[in-house]
Amino acid sequence: MSKPADDINPDWLIAWERERAGGMRRFIWSHGVLRWGGFMFCFSLGVFQYAHYGAPFSIEGNWLMRMGIALATWIFVGYGYGRSQWRRNEQIYQRYRRGGAGQLDA
Repeated sequence: MSKPADDINPDWLIAWERERAGGMRRFIWSHGVLRWGGFMFCFSLGVFQYAHYGAPFSIEGNWLMRMGIALATWIFVGYGYGRSQWRRNEQIYQRYRRGGAGQLDA
């Protein structure tokens, strides 16, 4: 949902207005924690399992503790990622809203 500041178009602004209408909390939890953090949780846990036990779905060792630590880590990191994306998108959005629609075509 983020775009470089020099590559803004009206479609992005419309999409961001739709996302921001859902609210900051919803954006952070759906985009940051569930999408990005959830993917990273599965990916990092699978890579760790494969690297240490030879299979991504191995339950050898203390797998319950590893899952708990990974879950807590990626919830925390995903929340931070979602919050930073919200702030960045809001800054871009507010800058272009203040500048008017004439800057969108530039």
